[in-house]
Amino acid sequence: MNRRTFLGVMGATTLGAVTMTAESAMAQANPDTPSAVPSPMNFSGSDLTGWETVVGDGIYAPAGVAAVALSDIATIDAGTHSSLLMNVNERPIMAHNIAFNRIVDDTLFDYKHDCSYEFRMPTLDTPTNPGIKAQTVEGGLFIWDGGGNRRDHGLGFQWVLNPWDPKYGAIQTWSMSRAGWTDTGYLEPDNEWHLFEAMVDHRQNKACILLDGEEFSTKYTQRRKPSYWGNETAARLQVEAISLDPGTQTSAPTHTVDVRNWTWDCTPV
Repeated sequence: MNRRTFLGVMGATTLGAVTMTAESAMAQANPDTPSAVPSPMNFSGSDLTGWETVVGDGIYAPAGVAAVALSDIATIDAGTHSSLLMNVNERPIMAHNIAFNRIVDDTLFDYKHDCSYEFRMPTLDTPTNPGIKAQTVEGGLFIWDGGGNRRDHGLGFQWVLNPWDPKYGAIQTWSMSRAGWTDTGYLEPDNEWHLFEAMVDHRQNKACILLDGEEFSTKYTQRRKPSYWGNETAARLQVEAISLDPGTQTSAPTHTVDVRNWTWDCTPV
């Protein structure tokens, strides 16, 4: 599966986030005034209020079924956590929700970025909790160098949740050399809260991912993006998930991912 592409303009709706297509979001830019001298920046929240939501490219609709639309996903902020919903109408589609927070600043490559959040799949079908089946939960941290080499720098991971997939339970990280996902470990899918932590140091071309304190092998990646991406320098902390591939079924379940207690610390280097 290809890496998702997205950029957006900050805003809010009654769901607590702007919802738009990934293509329209990427085509927009609203650069902030860059800092003259880099200084530490720290961001955090108990839910994803102020984050943006876009439709990702991990989508599918069979012939004769309406294409995946904005109405097929939602991000709901509850104060103590937020819920990403995929395929809210239980149509025979595969829907992809990307929620992300964005910083625009010309000095972002002068920082080491440390981020974290907790997530769970409360309705996922597991041996101890009969529920719904899903495709993935994913996340990452990237910086777009629009005014320089016009590459997207950073890291990404996904957890394979589809029980019919031979890679069920695999933790995969994005690999630039293989232009795709690389298996780096295994976690048995469950309904518990998990801690995602990531570090990106652009000066050293280093990246690190930990899940529940366990480090998983990952690479610092750089990828070209479409020519219509903007000229700004923009960092994005993201959470995303994909609902179950419906196959030949006439309906498919709603996939839910809860997220809470996110942090993002930017330290000058």
